[in-house]
Amino acid sequence: MPERLNGMTKYGGRYLITALFLCLFTGCGSAEKESNEDLYGEIIAGLGDEEQYSLQDIGEKNDVLFTTDMTYDDGNGHNAALSCKVYYSVDGEFYTLERIESLGTAWPVSYGEQCIYTASEHGVTAYAFDGKELRWKVTQYEEVFDTEGNTSCERTDVEGNKETVSEEDYLEVWEDYKESTVINFGYGASDNPF
Repeated sequence: MPERLNGMTKYGGRYLITALFLCLFTGCGSAEKESNEDLYGEIIAGLGDEEQYSLQDIGEKNDVLFTTDMTYDDGNGHNAALSCKVYYSVDGEFYTLERIESLGTAWPVSYGEQCIYTASEHGVTAYAFDGKELRWKVTQYEEVFDTEGNTSCERTDVEGNKETVSEEDYLEVWEDYKESTVINFGYGASDNPF
């Protein structure tokens, strides 16, 4: 039983521990968005000396963590990357893209609203997280050339199904990529504050 002292209730350690335990697991007093330190602190702490990271808000419930071991100056003030690993945490589970890759320094890995992009001279790949199915969905758009040099545009969905799409559909995805934000990688808290 708690004791009363000068009009205040004094709780024993058992009551305090129980209250803290309940707050931790029920989220009392916490904001809807979890802190990046809680979500990704262990992963970031475990990165090697040459690995860099970036935390980005792409419009999902939590930020997305990107890690890479190689960056380059894209000429616009970014430590950009051609390839990286992607982590997204939902309810304590990580949904990871092991390696996404652009094919050339003219097309760094970038992000837009609820989407991550990679590209090459003749294609764009879009990665979006499906919160209902709890998985990353990948859609690739590319120009395809036949033996006579004619061009058509093709989309490959997450299941590997291919279909021909209009040039307008293809160019629309390219515009989305061009308007996206290049991921800027850094080594520490000054570059990526929690």
